[in-house]
Amino acid sequence: MKALFIAAVLCGMLSACAPQGARLVNALDGAQFVTMSRAMRPAMLERGLVDAQGDWYSPLLSFPPKDAGAQLVDRLSPAFRFPGSRVAMPRTFRAMLTSEAKVRAQGNRAVIEQGLSLVELALTALADWNGDGRDDWLVSCRVSFVDTPRRYREYFLVITRTDAPVLEPAVLLVRDHVYGKVTVTKDASAGVLAETPAAEFLQGQTTVTQQPDSRAVQKKLSEGSSVRESALSQ
Repeated sequence: MKALFIAAVLCGMLSACAPQGARLVNALDGAQFVTMSRAMRPAMLERGLVDAQGDWYSPLLSFPPKDAGAQLVDRLSPAFRFPGSRVAMPRTFRAMLTSEAKVRAQGNRAVIEQGLSLVELALTALADWNGDGRDDWLVSCRVSFVDTPRRYREYFLVITRTDAPVLEPAVLLVRDHVYGKVTVTKDASAGVLAETPAAEFLQGQTTVTQQPDSRAVQKKLSEGSSVRESALSQ
């Protein structure tokens, strides 16, 4: 009974951390979450994940998976990269690897290098995207070739069934970056099912990944003893 009482008190404390209409966000990569929230600003505002200034509220307590990068390699389905493909897809990114592939996983990030292909996966934030009261995974995926670092394709994903053996993400936004020019090729972040095609080719792909520009993130205490994260202006 004592444990249940403590849990109830903690739940009450956490629910009081953010003002009404706002949802808590545990940004594991603050700079990347700023990038994601700016790219999907209307959807982020509608869901209360950020406010009009781009700020968000962090939980007092949070328990993100310590091995999220490795889990994304082992459990994330790559099918989102090839919508409508008639080729049978491996169940996970791990199942796509050849014996020559190199995988580096640490914390919330993982990098897969296979031939000239480079895939970067990251658990960017934990937040209740669909409003069911449970944390979902907001994931970033960048696909590139190692010899063309200024050309890459960037995916913003959400995973709502984080307990499933194979993680099946929904694609929120797809952007192509070509020598500094950014083109949105798919935007389903508002929940609209109609979307423009954004498929990669299994062979001969020329879209790629480089590390996004770092954004400064400032933390400050707000009312209710929660931590309010603030994205500084460019």
